[in-house]
Amino acid sequence: MAPRILLQPGQIWTPEDDRTPQRLVVDLPEGRLAYRLIPRVSPHGTPSRETGEYLVSLSIFRRWIRETGAALTRQTEAKAAPATELAKKVATLRKAYGLNQAELANALGLSRSAIAALETGRTSNANKHLSKLAALFQVPVELFLGGLVDQKSTMELSSDERDLIDLYRRLSTERKLDIQKYAERRART
Repeated sequence: MAPRILLQPGQIWTPEDDRTPQRLVVDLPEGRLAYRLIPRVSPHGTPSRETGEYLVSLSIFRRWIRETGAALTRQTEAKAAPATELAKKVATLRKAYGLNQAELANALGLSRSAIAALETGRTSNANKHLSKLAALFQVPVELFLGGLVDQKSTMELSSDERDLIDLYRRLSTERKLDIQKYAERRART
């Protein structure tokens, strides 16, 4: 069985045939993949004519990678979705503690497949497990949402944006995750 290919926004996949356009992963909306073609310049200096943005299933995109011999050539600075970031943190902590998925599942009272779904961002109820994960790994719950380091940034905000940020800061960690997921879904439509 071929290894699973982890797809994330910002990845640029380049096929072996230099006449075939590269593909930039734009988004991963609800089990699908949005990508944009990046025209490649021919040896004669003429860019390919193919352009546009497309939406396909993950399996179709992975099949294209295998069939064209495409390789991940670059990762842009695109911000990963909150569910993807959470999934990475859970997997990283599990590995740092020397646990396999079955052992973590046992410690949390879940199935191994539930842990696999959590580590790939496929579950919509990750917030139910944050307090257990934090206790098990001895980290603050906030680590799963924003990390341990707060970055200061300067930005012009409208009054409604300031109000939203103020309200967001008052929420519990679990509610913040709900809001992030809601905003992510709404931004895709």
